[in-house]
Amino acid sequence: MRIWRACEIHNINWGTLPDLESRLTRSGVVVRSVSVEFSHYHDTITYDSLQEAADHVKGKDAPNKHDIWIHGTLQESDFSLNIARGYNIRDEEYLHVIVSCSGAPSILDSVMQFFNLKPREPSTLPPNPPRTAFIAHRFDSTGTDAADKLARFLELLDFQVATGRAYSPRSIKEKVRARIEEQSTVFIILTPGSDDTWLIQESLLGDIKGKPLVILKETSVDFKPGILMDKEYIPFTLPHVYTCFIPILEGLRDLGYTFC
Repeated sequence: MRIWRACEIHNINWGTLPDLESRLTRSGVVVRSVSVEFSHYHDTITYDSLQEAADHVKGKDAPNKHDIWIHGTLQESDFSLNIARGYNIRDEEYLHVIVSCSGAPSILDSVMQFFNLKPREPSTLPPNPPRTAFIAHRFDSTGTDAADKLARFLELLDFQVATGRAYSPRSIKEKVRARIEEQSTVFIILTPGSDDTWLIQESLLGDIKGKPLVILKETSVDFKPGILMDKEYIPFTLPHVYTCFIPILEGLRDLGYTFC
């Protein structure tokens, strides 16, 4: 059984974090491994002990982006716990707790109580958001092929899709800006090549501001996120961009789109 629960944004008590392992042990969990990841502007730091992670926070501002994983067994079955805080494709902050094990509800409630977390109340979604999308991609064969597959998928969902590929007498920057302004959602596909700057330059992101942004990153791409460092991305391996389609569909549903 797997339970995912969205929580109200709340700074967890990092001083009590080391006690989480003993609390799980009292519930019958045998902890096998621990991973705590903090993301800062330039660095991502990973610790393999709850105590080390708690010590990292002492005397510092609490991190607003973290990923805590605990793996083990419960009654000879696999157990996992994930407590994550970050930003979704709408640039909205999230905090969720995921428990996978038999007896997950009681474990989840115990963890929520331990950190004094509260379930997030459902928000009202905008009715009938426009089904238009802009796809930014490399203009080589690899980028174009991935963009064509994504465009076909979105068209099957009744989206009107635009790219920066068609000719315009305006500059590339002006052309891309105008086309982004006309679309409700923006997709960026990062595929191997010498430079991704034009895809993520600040001027382009200024035009995207206020629009949902979905980033697809091929696993071999050396992605230097810069001002995108707080953005989630969907990984894929060429030529299998279709593996992104289920996460994209999940994200679109989260944005308020409905599909039969």
